[in-house]
Amino acid sequence: MSLALLQESAKEVRRLAIAGSALAIGDFRLKKLVPPLDQAGAEVPVFAQVAKAVSELVNGTEKTSAANLLQLSTLLNAILYTQGESSAEGPYRELEMCSSKCSSTRTPARILKPLVQALTSAGAGRFEMVKSAVERGVFNDLRLIEPAIKALGDNYPELAELVAERILPAYGPGIVPRLKAGFDVKGNKQDARRLLVMHNLASTETLALCKTALEDGSPEVKAAALACLGKHEDCLPLVLEQANAKNKSVRGAALEALAQHDRPETAKIFTELLKGKTLELLARPFRFLRSRQVVASMLDEGKRVFALLLKGDSEELPRFSEILDCLKARREPEVEQFLIECLTSQPTKLAKLKPAKNSPLGGDDLLVRLTNALYSLGSPAAVAAILSQQALLPPETFGIVLRCAVRSWPPDKVFTEFSPLLSQTKGPGKDRREQLESFVYASSGDKNTRYSWVLGGVLMDELESDDDSKIEWDPRWLDAAIKADRHLLVSSLARPGHKAAIEYLLKLAEAKKTAEEALALRALARCQYPQVTDVFLNLISKRTKSAKGLDYELRFLLDNAQFLPPADLPKLDAFATKLDEQFVDPFLEAIAPLRPTSSQPTN
Repeated sequence: MSLALLQESAKEVRRLAIAGSALAIGDFRLKKLVPPLDQAGAEVPVFAQVAKAVSELVNGTEKTSAANLLQLSTLLNAILYTQGESSAEGPYRELEMCSSKCSSTRTPARILKPLVQALTSAGAGRFEMVKSAVERGVFNDLRLIEPAIKALGDNYPELAELVAERILPAYGPGIVPRLKAGFDVKGNKQDARRLLVMHNLASTETLALCKTALEDGSPEVKAAALACLGKHEDCLPLVLEQANAKNKSVRGAALEALAQHDRPETAKIFTELLKGKTLELLARPFRFLRSRQVVASMLDEGKRVFALLLKGDSEELPRFSEILDCLKARREPEVEQFLIECLTSQPTKLAKLKPAKNSPLGGDDLLVRLTNALYSLGSPAAVAAILSQQALLPPETFGIVLRCAVRSWPPDKVFTEFSPLLSQTKGPGKDRREQLESFVYASSGDKNTRYSWVLGGVLMDELESDDDSKIEWDPRWLDAAIKADRHLLVSSLARPGHKAAIEYLLKLAEAKKTAEEALALRALARCQYPQVTDVFLNLISKRTKSAKGLDYELRFLLDNAQFLPPADLPKLDAFATKLDEQFVDPFLEAIAPLRPTSSQPTN
């Protein structure tokens, strides 16, 4: 008996058992197995039984799919187990029990597979994919625990920190034994993150482990142990002992832990450090510092150094820069007032300061840092101070000036002030125009992380906020963008019923450049263009004909499927049956968000 058909059937049944029986209805991979099974059934009746069971499954309803899938699986297993070994050698042992806050879900395997790959492999775009999955609640699934633990050692620090801070804690204290099993007190940053997660989930149970790590651990693990012990008042003497540690990272971790306690001994340590030659080590601890006495001392030092700068002493530039590093995360009114006075006190004179010896920091750099520090406060007074000095600030501050303007001025004034930039094609004017375009794109709500990469870092990610989507743009921007042939602006501002914008976007979709195609697709979908799905499928057809595999450009294009009309799902599913096998799963994954809620995985 040829078992190839049965093995293929078993493989597809196993896939559907993982993905969920509801997805077996109409599954085209199982459907294509029915004719050859019927043909084989003419000689071997058991094949006919399998063909019948497959037909009942794919042609049934969601209500009966679970029973039909179980029946087919049982039949296939019964046949295949008679053809080979059905047991394994080994001793009996008790299975490890591990409680968790998550539960079984109906998340399809094709949705989890890219996440597992993102957590366990290298490559670009992984962080954005994982972050998006976190926000959608996809990680509420037991199958992702082990890949997430492995990602604590990822070579991309932002991804590893995301896993440690948001993903693993959500599983609850039940995963602590899994984390402890691979913990190495002499290990590296990965083990430091393990310790932080364990203490976050079970602080009392891991307190002894933290003390051991402080005594015998590597510098990275010691720093993590200090962060944990600093949360316990009775452990502060141990933290104080490390405030003068020779290792810089250990010392910094001790200071950061102490900063969160307003105690006389803490204030004394920080006051003494303020008298030192460098304040670099104080920047992070100052974010959490609770001692108002120390903050006041830092402001006094800042006023002293700034007075010397106004007198032309450029050697104080590095010192003042360190003071700004310490103060930029503070929100006290006196800190805000100090920063405003510094920015508005003779900025022209400050800009002329030359860099100090052995330092690249000049007067312009100081003004940029002052502007950034004020903008981070976000208060009306800070915004007003920046706008009052916009004509005197360095070109590098334009992005901040623009954001302050759109949040303070009426839309018509913003258009009058900045629309002349659309004609700029070189020099500083071009740089400002590109910043304007990318800011409008970010505020349109269509921001795509892949396109941010294509822009080459122009997009001002570090300045984004939730208020971006609330910005109102003057209607004249769209016509001006079409006239200036600025495709990023047109794609961002296009609106339903604007005939010239639709015609422009259709031409842009034929540009044969992935970034432009993606921009046009998303804008056409937002404008409710009736044939947007046809445009999308035409582009996919062209890409898959020449692509040797799922390359970056094709994945980039597929990202936009989620914005297509859900009413076009039958057309998209029909197209999937015509695709080459290597592109089917990515395509189905891309259109999954369009499916009705009842067919979507539950979280």
